[in-house]
Amino acid sequence: MTFELPLTEEKVKSHQITALHLVSALAFLGTGAIFYWLYTPVKKWGAALLIIGVLLLLVTIIKNKWLIKPYTNRIFRILELMIFLCLVSFLYLHHIWVATIMFGILSAAILFAIYWEGISGNSLKISVSADGIKLPITSRKRFIEWHEVEKILLKYGTFTVDCHNKRLFQWNIQGVNFDEEIFESFCNNQIEGNKSKRRNDDW
Repeated sequence: MTFELPLTEEKVKSHQITALHLVSALAFLGTGAIFYWLYTPVKKWGAALLIIGVLLLLVTIIKNKWLIKPYTNRIFRILELMIFLCLVSFLYLHHIWVATIMFGILSAAILFAIYWEGISGNSLKISVSADGIKLPITSRKRFIEWHEVEKILLKYGTFTVDCHNKRLFQWNIQGVNFDEEIFESFCNNQIEGNKSKRRNDDW
């Protein structure tokens, strides 16, 4: 038997998506300005980067709701990554190491964002089964075994796991599609059945 508890918290928050687009826009503006005014051989590319930076900044601010839609966001992320990779290649070939590292980090951040935002669904959940409690992907601890649990409580939209080592975990839960009394009974049975597995070497 497995119970799934959907969290009210989202895996990827809209302000996080917006922030990375803003960082990209400012990076394009800054690099474009330097290329245009200080590095004559690539003046045209500097002008192009300035225009791209201004357009991205305006879209991020004015058309934010449209930009953060999954399909639109993914297209913009891929375009940003392509430009950053071009800049990394150019700077590397010209031995401008600090800027190469900076744009390399930005490229890695965009690549991770494409992966993270593309993972199926934006909702987080907790799974409770006979094996234990599987926590959301954003948690530092991903799994709690039953012998670690002292008490479980699901009340007023809050799910609480009280561990016997005094650690406490708590999340806000959306509506569940199971009977809370059956869930509580299941959890209590698992806790009681696994108490014998606890370590008794604490002095």
